[in-house]
Amino acid sequence: MIPEIDEVLKKVLIHEIEIKGNEVDIQFDQPKREWSSRLSKPTINLFLFDIRENLRLRGAEQYKTINRADGTSEIKRNPVRMDLRYLLTAWVKEAEDEHLLLASAINGLLRNPFLPENLLTKGLKAQPAPMPLEVATFPPEIGPIDKFSEIWGVLDNEMHAGVFVTVTVSFDPYQPMVFKQVRTREIQFYQDNAIKQPDAPASTRTESKKYRSVAGMIKSDKYAPTSLAMILVETQKPVEISEEGEFALQKIVDGEYHLDILYNQKVLKRQKLVVPAKDYDIQL
Repeated sequence: MIPEIDEVLKKVLIHEIEIKGNEVDIQFDQPKREWSSRLSKPTINLFLFDIRENLRLRGAEQYKTINRADGTSEIKRNPVRMDLRYLLTAWVKEAEDEHLLLASAINGLLRNPFLPENLLTKGLKAQPAPMPLEVATFPPEIGPIDKFSEIWGVLDNEMHAGVFVTVTVSFDPYQPMVFKQVRTREIQFYQDNAIKQPDAPASTRTESKKYRSVAGMIKSDKYAPTSLAMILVETQKPVEISEEGEFALQKIVDGEYHLDILYNQKVLKRQKLVVPAKDYDIQL
């Protein structure tokens, strides 16, 4: 993926600066002293020196769950948004020409807040979000990379004017995991009659009723789940239906229940539910 980002950045510069033929080179090398001494023509260099996760774009939910109609759920970790940070420099013998080339490169990149869609490679077109392109911004993190001069010390070369260019791209190496949906949960409480007597036998505990939470799905080829309403007949309380048609009954005891499914405030179907059961799906 990184070579593809390099390729798009090169295309952007060629397009924006209107480079013709081979009059200007665009390279991605370490700008060391030995490298710069071998240059024979004006060169724009983009040195990738830092890669790290963009924590500002990390969502609160790290995993996405998709519930399927077949009773399974697909769970997948969200892609990781990574910042690729480049050092952009221009290399020309005369300082005036170098500054002109550097300014042209900066202006060309600034005109593109995101990597242009029409210049993306086939692999990058599958990105889940547009890829921001930031120019001349310092990273929010405090550390050695915000000290511009230290980079040149490591590269063992004379300091050159340059700017940071940051491209944010999504890395998605994760494979989805498929699990059978949990449709029934059982909750039971105990009262310990001998709490003040640690050596008392376990038989002193009194069991409460068993409470369950059950979940099902309304399936219909005619009615959208958002157009339906549901009422638990025994309590006359509404039951929420999700956009996907999922519903749940909370803290109920074993037994027989009835659900009214309504459309335009009219009962379409009264469904009997026996708890516990293998599944609680309703077909309209």
